[in-house]
Amino acid sequence: MGIKGLSVRLVLAVAVLAICPEAAKAASSGSVTITGKVPVSCNISVAAAAGASNIADLSQGDTNRLVATVTENCNDPSGYSVTLTGTNSGNQGGLFKDSVSNATQSFTVTYNGATPSSQTVTDVTAPGNNVAKDVRITYAANPSLTGSVGFTYAETLTFSITAK
Repeated sequence: MGIKGLSVRLVLAVAVLAICPEAAKAASSGSVTITGKVPVSCNISVAAAAGASNIADLSQGDTNRLVATVTENCNDPSGYSVTLTGTNSGNQGGLFKDSVSNATQSFTVTYNGATPSSQTVTDVTAPGNNVAKDVRITYAANPSLTGSVGFTYAETLTFSITAK
């Protein structure tokens, strides 16, 4: 590069510094704002207890029989709700139904020690992490139930969790 090219560059540099004097100053500090989010996530797990399967004699009745433990997880700051629906009963109660004779035996469900008055069994206004709750059933003795060779009386309880 010749003197002429160097002179042109020098003149351009001086012109830029004259127009933008801030460009010549170095900052003594700087900052960056970092942002992010955590998606709302709710899930529920249901672990059947030993008492849920192969009940030897439904006609004898039972009180507070442990059938499952439900674990609730939801990080929504507004909270969450859990609903319960029995396949045969269509609501928060239960209804054993014999697949052979169609005979039925109703039962009540307790969720965390309380009998729900609606399908919503939990309604909280805060997040919950690994909140374990017992599910128990109670049913009256009913000697008039139709006998069965196999374990043909059944009910499926479905629990669902929803963020608010």
